Amino acid sequence: MSQIMFCRVIFLAGVLFGGLVWFEGVVAQTPEQDQQRKELRERREREAQQRSEALFQGKPPAGTTTIVGRSVINSVSNKGFGNTIALLEIARKPEICSEMGFNNEQTASLKSARDMIQAQIFMNAPKYVQRFKTMTEADHKAIQEDIEKDIQRMTDHVENLITPEQKKNVQKLVFQGVGGLNSPVINLDTMSTLNLTEEQKKKAETTFKEMENERIAQMEEGLKLIEKAIALGGVNMSPEDRAKIEAEGKALEARILATGRTLGDKLRTHLTGEQLELEKNLLANRPQFLPPLPRQLRGDFTGQYSPGLDSWTPGQGVPQDWNKDKKRRRPFPTQETN
Repeated sequence: MSQIMFCRVIFLAGVLFGGLVWFEGVVAQTPEQDQQRKELRERREREAQQRSEALFQGKPPAGTTTIVGRSVINSVSNKGFGNTIALLEIARKPEICSEMGFNNEQTASLKSARDMIQAQIFMNAPKYVQRFKTMTEADHKAIQEDIEKDIQRMTDHVENLITPEQKKNVQKLVFQGVGGLNSPVINLDTMSTLNLTEEQKKKAETTFKEMENERIAQMEEGLKLIEKAIALGGVNMSPEDRAKIEAEGKALEARILATGRTLGDKLRTHLTGEQLELEKNLLANRPQFLPPLPRQLRGDFTGQYSPGLDSWTPGQGVPQDWNKDKKRRRPFPTQETN
């Protein structure tokens, strides 16, 4: 798991315990700001882990992060929670609120909603801690369902603070933020920013169903890796263990991104030429305040070079069969020809 994905370990473990750990993304992108964001994220990882361990008086019981992770991922994928996260992050940035068309009253309401949600999570934490401490495997489903209900209440409350048109703007922003149809976290709600017809929605839903088992299996593999990282000490794991976890994570990340690209290609078969052009335009004109996309998701839309998942990277060395390629290129002419 990459360092970015490992950051989500602490997000998932800490989201219900001691306050929300929001995505640190809505900022400009100078090298100095990137470094500051990295340091801030690492500090919040440590703080979230400390809060979680204080609540549990040690490491969370095995399965805790998996249940929380499933709840959050399912709520993002199927219930619009991704829009809620975006809205509550936007509420912290007055200049972005203005750009998104929120008036002062809405901005204040979103900030109040964020504070209220943090307070509710803090009050609910002891209840969930006790359930996690005493749970058996048979309890997992019930706990997950209750967490999802709590998340749904947050989503419903926040969505009532904006207009339908503003919700469309947030959907568009999320679509641009995650990287379009090739994103591993694309879902029907986010895809709807491409102005789908009802027939297209049905076809897209069928495609999502066809890929569902593979995506769920990869999600579960990622959550198991998160559990493994936490068992090894989380942010305090040894350099050797961290290297092993990150190596496993990078391999999984490559497969997840490849699955996302396959899904994106299938989804595009349901779109018109105008909708395909809309996707390109949205990704080519992402707002400056969004963080840069991972290189694998940049595609041809942003004008940035994007190596493939199997491209050579520094440290790999030269492939053994590099000079055995049957399709040799002709040498570059050393003399001018007429």
